[in-house]
Amino acid sequence: MFSFLDEISTLSGLPLDIINKGFRVINLSNRAVYVEGFTGLIDVDSQEIGIKLKKGILKLNGDNLKIKNMNLETILVTGDIRMIEMC
Repeated sequence: MFSFLDEISTLSGLPLDIINKGFRVINLSNRAVYVEGFTGLIDVDSQEIGIKLKKGILKLNGDNLKIKNMNLETILVTGDIRMIEMC
């Protein structure tokens, strides 16, 4: 039996985790992190990037961190990522 959120996901084409939690984080071998559902940036430097999400804050720590691509709701961060923390 479909829930209301399942139906919205099917009709909109958006993944259920985006609708349900408001964000998605994909770690690509600690060399890149792709985030859907971000709302802003808190800190940006080569060793730490703070990303404000719809529900919380995501902190990335590492070396040579760079924002490779960013639009209204998605961001791609590259570098040598050592830690990903949800606050």
